[in-house]
Amino acid sequence: MKRLETKYIVAIIISLILSASILGYGYMDYSYKKETLKQKIEQDKQKQEQDAKALILKQEQENKDYVAKRANDCYAIYEKERKQFNNVDYYFYDKLTDRCRVIYKTKEYEGVDCKQKYGDTPSLELECKLGIFGKDFF
Repeated sequence: MKRLETKYIVAIIISLILSASILGYGYMDYSYKKETLKQKIEQDKQKQEQDAKALILKQEQENKDYVAKRANDCYAIYEKERKQFNNVDYYFYDKLTDRCRVIYKTKEYEGVDCKQKYGDTPSLELECKLGIFGKDFF
């Protein structure tokens, strides 16, 4: 009888050890997969951030290239106008409005009371006082 009880006790101990081993292995596997998933999520997040930064840098560079091209175009317009007319004073490119403005000297405003004639439009009043007018090129 004692041998039979001993066999049962040994069987129970062995089954407990096997159960604990299987449970331990399952927990370790779960823990490993959980950590791997965290790392993958973190890597994906970093990659998205890097892609977003790269896209922003690319857009900024494209914008700089566009502004440089438009400024060169504006200079070419200025040179063309200067060859055609002898009263061209200067030019500038406004990147906010994306326009080229060429400024010409004029004698049209001589003897004109600029404040009285153009007082309601400050930009025209200033052009009158300076003796210039501008032409926009888009």
